[in-house]
Amino acid sequence: MTTEFVTMRDGKRVSVSYWDNTEAPRAAIVMVHGMCEYIARYDDFCTFLGHNGYNVIGMDNRGFGDTDAAARGKGYADMFENTVDDIKQEVEIAKTRWNVERVYVIGHSYGSILTQRFIEKYHADVAGAILCGSTLQSGIMLSVGRRLAASHSEKSPDGEGKIFAKLTFESYDKKLKDGVNGWINRDKDAVEKYNADEKCAGVGICSNMFYKEMFDGIKRINAHRGDVPADFKLMIASGSDDGVGGYGKLVKKLRRAYEKHGLTPVFKLYDGGRHEILNEINKGEVYEDFVGFIDGCESEYAGGGDDV
Repeated sequence: MTTEFVTMRDGKRVSVSYWDNTEAPRAAIVMVHGMCEYIARYDDFCTFLGHNGYNVIGMDNRGFGDTDAAARGKGYADMFENTVDDIKQEVEIAKTRWNVERVYVIGHSYGSILTQRFIEKYHADVAGAILCGSTLQSGIMLSVGRRLAASHSEKSPDGEGKIFAKLTFESYDKKLKDGVNGWINRDKDAVEKYNADEKCAGVGICSNMFYKEMFDGIKRINAHRGDVPADFKLMIASGSDDGVGGYGKLVKKLRRAYEKHGLTPVFKLYDGGRHEILNEINKGEVYEDFVGFIDGCESEYAGGGDDV
């Protein structure tokens, strides 16, 4: 893995990492991480992708990692949409750097929400996507979240979004009764490592403005989901015990939302899996399934499908 700072279209300097795994990759992959973490946490998975013929690019999203080292967890105006546009720039970099025609996007958690928006705006630029540890927020739940975030961010944009943490992460831990942040993973060593990492649990609670940006982004996603063409290649994967996915309910709702618009996403729900399925005790199975999906897409393109 090598890392450099890249200037994005709006002038923002973003920390971008590359896994130049193979000299002649079959395709490239953009990996998009979640909130309160950073891209290097996916080194093992990205190296695995390289062993299967895929080079990888990933950034520390705005508000996290080394991109905003002095303001981790903070939100600011247009942050969500600008991060979506950063993913598009990563796709362009990957195509040029590795001379590949096809690029896939894999987004985890908050990264999967960014990816949902990305494939609405830029589906023509990529060959497919995987939504990992994802969810669908809508209706009264989203409306209340947006109102609360707007109110709290107006009063204290950089203040901790404690109410949102209480309604989500803290409630997941309370349900599972497996320690602090036990909701993310059954692998206790991985959870301890997360809790000790200043770029992860050390970030603390994300700001009110961060949540406002995210909830507003989700509203746009719900309004434009039909912009993703019916033949777009999509996989949705989650753990059955993942609170973010509503313990299976919200991620199934997400699948139905895409099916409503004519898509036929590949769907995997891992029994007993929690939120970070790429770090779970059965991560080898997840790795193989993800590569299997991308390999299948590549086989279809090789068989005469349209190139991207």
